[in-house]
Amino acid sequence: MAHALRIIGFCFTLALLAGCFAQLSPQLLSTPYQEPLESQREFVDEFDNPLNLDTRWRRVAGWWRIKGGQLFQTLPWKSSLPGDFQMIYAYGLASGAYEVETRLNMMKDGEQGAGVLLRFQDQNNFYLLRMRHYPKWQDYLDLTQYVSGVRREDLKRVNLSINPGHWYTLRAEDRGNEIVAYLDGNEMFRHPTEDRAVGTVGLAAKTGRITFDHFSASLYEPKVDAEPIDEPSDSGDEAPAHRPYYSRFGTNDVKNPPLNVFDPDLSD
Repeated sequence: MAHALRIIGFCFTLALLAGCFAQLSPQLLSTPYQEPLESQREFVDEFDNPLNLDTRWRRVAGWWRIKGGQLFQTLPWKSSLPGDFQMIYAYGLASGAYEVETRLNMMKDGEQGAGVLLRFQDQNNFYLLRMRHYPKWQDYLDLTQYVSGVRREDLKRVNLSINPGHWYTLRAEDRGNEIVAYLDGNEMFRHPTEDRAVGTVGLAAKTGRITFDHFSASLYEPKVDAEPIDEPSDSGDEAPAHRPYYSRFGTNDVKNPPLNVFDPDLSD
């Protein structure tokens, strides 16, 4: 009887480990983000309800957890996604340009990074406004873009000093034709964008023990002083619709395994 129980326990442990490692793998979105039928234009989460993690968010990779009014990764491991990021995105939002704000804390010293996802279409196509703590070199805030899994080098970057254990308010305003970055209410930089604002928003982290205690997003609506006037076109041909980029040939795109809903108990 004892031998049989040991065998059962061993099998259960293997199943647990298999489920855990599956959670570290990409989980979804082999096609560009598609707006839900019943979409919304605003999203706020103070991380006071652990159930929101499975109803209002979608995990791309990583062990995410809500506890004590905070969202954090329980294991600071690298993922197999482009840039080694663990990512999670807000579910149910309409596709478009968003104003996003979060509060984050890099709780311990050591190389790490975290920030907000913009125009997230899938695990290979997105913008990331990121804070990076790099004790051996230089802390900084930067804007990076991934296109078909390939990283475009720092579009904008500002060196600064990041203190682990301190709460920072990070804000990104995607205005359609530009992305503006703020830190603790101060404008840090802005970057003009040529591609169409398509996709949703979310959070990303890379190594380290990083926690978030607030996230909000609202669809950007520019102020209009006057109604636009439609001017007639000289040619009879209309310009083709601007489609989001999506080329999966010759890149390091990450393909997804079947969805694994196993969620181990990672209580302290």
